[in-house]
Amino acid sequence: MKRTIVATALATLMAGPALADAGITAVYDTTPDKLWALVDFHQPSEAIMPPIAASRRDGDGIGAIKVNTLAGDGGEIELQLVYFDPQAKAFNYVIRSGPLPVKNYVGEVKVSDDGSGKAQLSWQGHYTANGVPQEKADEIVGGFYEAIAGRIGETHKRLK
Repeated sequence: MKRTIVATALATLMAGPALADAGITAVYDTTPDKLWALVDFHQPSEAIMPPIAASRRDGDGIGAIKVNTLAGDGGEIELQLVYFDPQAKAFNYVIRSGPLPVKNYVGEVKVSDDGSGKAQLSWQGHYTANGVPQEKADEIVGGFYEAIAGRIGETHKRLK
């Protein structure tokens, strides 16, 4: 099963037109372990994503499904974990369904030490616009990333 999920994610990355990229890299005044405790896929999304009102998860590790309910009756986004390495503090996920105007979305999250003992977060997405111009999709996805960075900054001071 795990090989099938990873193969599906790789096929998604390689399918169709070139994927757009969006994301954030931010450094916080905390340790990588403490930041990982917030952003790990297995944690509730609403803790770090203001657009998410609630989340529920089915399963652990690769193959786990998380359903995020958007605030204001905005629908649900279903995610699936396709790569997970807690020692490296990294995971990848795909969006299986949801109201966002993207398809073939693969997200990459990594927490690391910035070289001075502070926590660095890299949250990147690769996707194709779906039903809207690429610029609009980029604006929406980028808004999610900025909301995440801002919410984490409420708990741990953002340094850059």
